[in-house]
Amino acid sequence: MKKRQNWLFHLLIIDFLVSASYGYVYIGGNFPNHLFIGITALAILMFLKNTRILIITCILLLVLYIITMGSIEWYLYKQFKEINYFITCSFIIFAGIVSYLINYYQVARRDTLQLYAQLKQSHERLQDYALQTEEWAATRERVRIARDIHDTVGHKLTALLVQMQVARKLSKLDALRSEQTYLECEDLIRASLQEVRLSVRAIRDEPIKSTSLNDSLVKLAEEFTKFAEVQTMFEVDGFPVALPGNLQLTAYRIVQESLTNAQKHGHAKNALILLAYSETEFSLCISNDGDIPAELKPGFGLINLQERVREWNGEVHFRMDQKMGFAVEAKFPYALTEMERVVN
Repeated sequence: MKKRQNWLFHLLIIDFLVSASYGYVYIGGNFPNHLFIGITALAILMFLKNTRILIITCILLLVLYIITMGSIEWYLYKQFKEINYFITCSFIIFAGIVSYLINYYQVARRDTLQLYAQLKQSHERLQDYALQTEEWAATRERVRIARDIHDTVGHKLTALLVQMQVARKLSKLDALRSEQTYLECEDLIRASLQEVRLSVRAIRDEPIKSTSLNDSLVKLAEEFTKFAEVQTMFEVDGFPVALPGNLQLTAYRIVQESLTNAQKHGHAKNALILLAYSETEFSLCISNDGDIPAELKPGFGLINLQERVREWNGEVHFRMDQKMGFAVEAKFPYALTEMERVVN
């Protein structure tokens, strides 16, 4: 292919000289000889992709044309027609400009196609990464729930088994103590049922994307009051703002985790969910009247909660006050988009 192009290039050089010579010998260098020379020059210059070489070749064609045709014209007519040289040289220069523009837009088109291919490939990789991130988050959530079930329900069921064995042995020796032990077994069963309900609530994927965050949190407060026996209230401050579905789900999970910890570790009786909207951010405050730990040592649940907030460039604080109780305070800016979150 390259040999064929070289052969054609040299043929066009010869054609350039023959066309110019023919025009001067037979039509005195007049029109349409100028047009033929310009078209041939354009065909020659189209082979050149390097701008510097194209300019040098264009100058060489001009010099070659002037020397060759000037010699022929002087030999035949003993004179020079400046206007003919001006017109033909203008055609050659015009051919050089057109060749440069064609090459420029060809390169631009090729670069655009390459950038589009790279962008498409990057988009596909980003989609794969997003799917992997969702899978990792789901796996982490399953591990957390499995650990919670093992550490809470499993522990309570083990204690229940021991208590029932004691009650069975005491039934013939001390009926009163046996009945008291059975009552303790009932309490353990109730507590285990609460843990199971909380775990099932965490596994279920709430339809956040089809409902507003406010409606989802209202429903969560009602169900937590019913299943966990923690009186939970929900309040809104400010004008609600439309939020991305995944951000709403993150906020929902944070409230869910905070309420679960309030019931499980703080043994709270009352809880309050406050959702506040401002011009630049929205915030969540989940407070409860449960036990205040002497020293806060974040476990898997609170660490997971912190990671959720950081994924959206937010801030989270844990407030401990003997009068006001324990609270989780999280803030999320509106500016961070979902695409920026995935990249980060």
